[in-house]
Amino acid sequence: MRIASVSILCIGLALPLSAAAADFSLGYEVDRVPAAQLSVQACNAAIGRGAAALGYVVRANQDQKTLSLHVSGPRQEGRSLVAYCIAAGNHTAWVVQAFDYSGPGLSEPGVIAKKVAGEIRKAIKPAAR
Repeated sequence: MRIASVSILCIGLALPLSAAAADFSLGYEVDRVPAAQLSVQACNAAIGRGAAALGYVVRANQDQKTLSLHVSGPRQEGRSLVAYCIAAGNHTAWVVQAFDYSGPGLSEPGVIAKKVAGEIRKAIKPAAR
């Protein structure tokens, strides 16, 4: 859980610093589900499928038992996708962030984040009854 807290803190610190460096647009999705319905590994695999479907190439993919980090970019420069799957107690949480460095106010990063998050939601197993 400490790794997850540090990661979220780093995300919060990185955004203001990046914003000062250059204009960019950000789209993101955040959610959590019971771990019995979605494991960290299944979440990471879903992010990979969603990113590949949008033409992203994986630059880094680190998978641990409690945290998975997926970083990728498209074949052309100017955009990036950073996503986390985090084991948080009896839940799996995820954060999907899509950046476009073409300038502020673009809607495409939001669309990209929603599509990748949609792939994660497809991987969620139905709740046991």
